[in-house]
Amino acid sequence: QLAGDGLVVNESQKGYRVAPVSLEDLRDVCDIRLKVELMALDLAFDNAGAAPDSAPVADWDRRMKQAHAAFIHIKARVGEDAPITAEWEEAHRELHMTLLSACASPTLMRICRQIHDRIHRYRRIALPTKSYMGGISDDHVEISKAAYRRDREGCKALLERHIVESNQLIEENICFAPNP
Repeated sequence: QLAGDGLVVNESQKGYRVAPVSLEDLRDVCDIRLKVELMALDLAFDNAGAAPDSAPVADWDRRMKQAHAAFIHIKARVGEDAPITAEWEEAHRELHMTLLSACASPTLMRICRQIHDRIHRYRRIALPTKSYMGGISDDHVEISKAAYRRDREGCKALLERHIVESNQLIEENICFAPNP
């Protein structure tokens, strides 16, 4: 599964090794993340608009509020000069995936999770402390509020800005080892 997700490489007669990182791969993953998450968000709004009073939409709102509350609890510690914790990453991932989950496509959600894992790998390399995440963490509050208001265009614009700025922050802070 890790090989299929692009996190490890299978070398014939040698076994597995961690997949290499590169600027080209980072840019590719960042570009695809932007396109795929915006597509999933569009589908989520389509579903929310098609049945605004349905149980799945009410469940989406409830899960968004839970994910938002969990992230706000963790976000309060952003700015500490400490490593990004598994707890922070899980709350961050849950907020993003819950926002997109109303797209109602298991395949699209699996792709979003795979891309998120690839981005997380680069984020851990480039941004070893939570203090780097301070500014862009605030985006999640605004994105969540726009989703609650069903402000499709506002939410998409905020998510796009968030992803672009996050990707730029990673690219600006990552150091690649020179090729041997």
